[in-house]
Amino acid sequence: MFKFCYETRYGDYKDFAEIKPGTVLDIIQDIAIRDSERCGYSLDCLRDLNRAWLMQGINVRFEQPIRTHIPIEAETAVKRFRGVTSERCTRLYQEGEPVAKAVAHWFLFDTEQMRICKIPKEMIEAYEFYDFEDSFFTYQKPEMDETATAMRTIVVSNKEIDTNYHLNNQKGAELLMDALPYDFPIRNISLLYKKTAYLGDELELCRKELPTGYYVHLQTKEKEICVAGIFVTE
Repeated sequence: MFKFCYETRYGDYKDFAEIKPGTVLDIIQDIAIRDSERCGYSLDCLRDLNRAWLMQGINVRFEQPIRTHIPIEAETAVKRFRGVTSERCTRLYQEGEPVAKAVAHWFLFDTEQMRICKIPKEMIEAYEFYDFEDSFFTYQKPEMDETATAMRTIVVSNKEIDTNYHLNNQKGAELLMDALPYDFPIRNISLLYKKTAYLGDELELCRKELPTGYYVHLQTKEKEICVAGIFVTE
């Protein structure tokens, strides 16, 4: 199990009491990269191998509000590799108490051939695995809903792309959360990354109200869904 401690910053604060949900997604993304570096597969190494880990989706559950001013202790490990995919689990704590947990589904991508590729044996052997017994730690895809109503158009900007030159996972999720009421208390997040979006792409932000929350997605002008998410209070 790989562990790392994060200090929250002013830009992470939603208000004086809690941090933004997007900060949690940023930590989950960051600690996955740090663990891969420890196993010998840094971003630079993967680039030289013409490989990249791309996220297919993630489930996040908030156990309690994550407070400002208090360090966040994070731990992560790969639960399993299977063919071309990886399932990685993360738990977050404050002062020893659990505050959030997540399971992310990734796939290995050949950046030269531009296609999904099998995880090589040497990479599998480099990682440490952990058997998470909690039933939560099995990724569940959100159901997409094409009946969601368009709210506005956004343009993918410089601040939202990453080293793969496309819309970053965490930034895409934040764009979805822009469609939520400011005071909406998120308990569970379920995200699916369906189609890659690039710098300058114009996307429609669409939303549909649910009994306990909201369904939101970003779609192209041709109505192809790029990223979809369900945000609920239970």
